Amino acid sequence: MKRIIIFFVTVLLLFGLVFSVMAQDEELSVPKEKYLIAFSNGEMSNSWRWAFVDSMQAWANEFRKLGPGIDYVWTNAGNDSAKQLMDVENLLAMDPDILILSPNQDEPLDSVIDMATEAGVPLIVVDRSLVRKPGIGTYITNITQNYAMSGAYQAVYALEWLKEHYGEYKGNIVEIQGIIGASATTDQYVGFRSIIKYFPKVKILATAAGGYADVGGRQVMEDFLQKFGPGEIDLVVCHNDAMALGALSAIKDAGRDELLDGRLLGKDQMVEFVEEILNGRALMTTECPPYYGPYAMKTAIKYLNGELKPELMTYLPLRNWENPNDAIDLTPAKNDKEILEKHIKYTKEAGLALIPPEAGDFDGLTIDISGWKGYEDIMEYTRTREISKDIVYLQNK
Repeated sequence: MKRIIIFFVTVLLLFGLVFSVMAQDEELSVPKEKYLIAFSNGEMSNSWRWAFVDSMQAWANEFRKLGPGIDYVWTNAGNDSAKQLMDVENLLAMDPDILILSPNQDEPLDSVIDMATEAGVPLIVVDRSLVRKPGIGTYITNITQNYAMSGAYQAVYALEWLKEHYGEYKGNIVEIQGIIGASATTDQYVGFRSIIKYFPKVKILATAAGGYADVGGRQVMEDFLQKFGPGEIDLVVCHNDAMALGALSAIKDAGRDELLDGRLLGKDQMVEFVEEILNGRALMTTECPPYYGPYAMKTAIKYLNGELKPELMTYLPLRNWENPNDAIDLTPAKNDKEILEKHIKYTKEAGLALIPPEAGDFDGLTIDISGWKGYEDIMEYTRTREISKDIVYLQNK
């Protein structure tokens, strides 16, 4: 019951924060007629996904109040791609003016492009991606982040930590992935290996899927700790902070204190994990902004009004939070500890689970890795989404 109460309080505070930001935003486009906007969501297994769905709902509510307003319907597939296809079929049967899709997995949901095109309904894909790129049929745009860059950021931090620890780029890594088949998981997997492959003394000992959930991260880490004894694991790379927190719990319960001095890497900027970075028990996390509502809803309304032909691809900017207690300093900011403390305080006072863009300090936490080997490989993958043969493996041999 306590968790339920906390959740609803968080939702209310999130809505308040979103609306306060709206007041400072540019004037919103008023719907020219009453549009029906349909949204199909893939899964809601962690606080990131709750914040994501809440952001979509909050901005839908705002556009309800403008001019003729809008109608907004949404579904959640519960991490079931077959159900999501049925959800989409049902939503399209409502004859919406536009369909917004956050796919659970890319290949199983790629047929939504054909379904929307046959129905004559414009399609916007947010957060994750499909196999085919926008520009096909009625698929107008993909608003996402470059998850391959998220993996690359983790790789660079891992390499610098290993070099600081051993005097050269060598060491052993275990990896906890998200949902196998989700575009975000694939992209992060590719981005990480696109950098790591140039450093043959760095080994990925094992990788397993934790489903982007705390319990999944814990279970995978428990298996890793049984398989690899003290001194065999140098770093734990997790595809999101929820799994990293689960892994941290497993490490603590197993008494593996050698892994509690800043060896976990995450993604999502969950304030709870950023606190672990501040106290030195984690190495870093890279941003994965869940606040897609303003991007998706504004784009939908402007497109339906005939005011905008969106870019085929829109990538959200990313920041990195790093351990201020060690020698690894990749961000240009010279006051990392102050920024961490400020962001934690801001986010907790707002009652949010993840650090929002309004917390500031974008420039200080944005790093440049364009000089690293593998960067051009990532740019090529981003352009083509073709996975290089030299990284198609589960772990280094």
